[in-house]
Amino acid sequence: MIGPVGSPLQRMLLKAARRANRTADKLRLSARKRFPFILPSRGPLSDLDGGIQVSVHVVSRDPLVLYIPVGGPRPFYSVAAIGRRLASRRAVFLLMPSWTLERPAVVDQIGRDLAWYARLCPDHEVIFLCNTEEERRLIAAVGGTAIFSNHNLMISEDVFRPLPDVPVEFDAVYTGRISHTKRHYLAFDVERLVHIATSIGELPPSGARAFIRRLQAQSPLHHIANPIVDGMTASLSQEEVNRVYNQAAVGLCLSAAEGAMYSSMEYLMAGLPIVSTPSLGGRDVFFDPDYCLIAEPEPAAVRKAVETLRDRAIAREEIRARTLEKVRAQRLELMTYLSALLRRMGGDAPPLSQWPFPPTSALMRWAPVRDHARELSAPASLTD
Repeated sequence: MIGPVGSPLQRMLLKAARRANRTADKLRLSARKRFPFILPSRGPLSDLDGGIQVSVHVVSRDPLVLYIPVGGPRPFYSVAAIGRRLASRRAVFLLMPSWTLERPAVVDQIGRDLAWYARLCPDHEVIFLCNTEEERRLIAAVGGTAIFSNHNLMISEDVFRPLPDVPVEFDAVYTGRISHTKRHYLAFDVERLVHIATSIGELPPSGARAFIRRLQAQSPLHHIANPIVDGMTASLSQEEVNRVYNQAAVGLCLSAAEGAMYSSMEYLMAGLPIVSTPSLGGRDVFFDPDYCLIAEPEPAAVRKAVETLRDRAIAREEIRARTLEKVRAQRLELMTYLSALLRRMGGDAPPLSQWPFPPTSALMRWAPVRDHARELSAPASLTD
């Protein structure tokens, strides 16, 4: 929940709406995510999963190496959906967990799906790029191939950076989608706060609008950076987000569990110190105790930590430089790994000398699985 609402009736209605929306979504997603595992490879029913939206980045076309984010209670379904369409080709799938894999039931299911997939597509290799060492250990324990490579390496330092001409107006900024998992209420004691908030449908429209109204009513010194259109927040460009970051003294990370949290790296690239609560998912991999504090998940503790970092006034360029030093070292490790992988698959290109991934805005190219498969099956001359 975002926090207490105006009356017991409002609270009951919002909870009921959220529960109904969540149940309906779960039923739809559960049915859809089973399709890739049960559909025939040929015939009129074979394309029933073709509308599944998947993000695919082509690292290499020959040999074929694909980068795919995975998440949810059955992360492997998107790989199964596109992989079965490419079964006749040798390919490697680099899987980026978008949500923590430190969940035993999910990892057990991944183990079963990996065994099934190895029988279906014996010419495919699946490699998990894990956000934490614990995720890597868990995947390896169920027979998967995994390396530690936190997905925050993908954040662009060219987009997120300090802007010396932008004055600081807020004690803290919180980038958090409209979701109870983001625990916005933990920031309510911060005196001057700016939110960057968008909806991805976790709440029904009525619930999302109530959520926004509650943020707006919290304090006259709190602000939502997004434009409000028909009671809902509209998206900001990455450049606009970076400007908002530069208007704040501290970045907030308040969820208990998620993925490695792109915004945590965006804060650091922009030179913001961070106040985080304890969490699963790997967002703390690039943290430094000099400018990142872990606060108890209580509003008063979060406010105190924000004020502590605000008053330290650490130079933004120092935070950015120290973060980039860590990022570049891990990028080099991944480039070395990928160069060896491409050679092992028969590639004749020289070892990678430049980072092979675009910024996340271009990296996350979502489309129906049938469209990705069609493009990957087309001759290279038609897709260049």
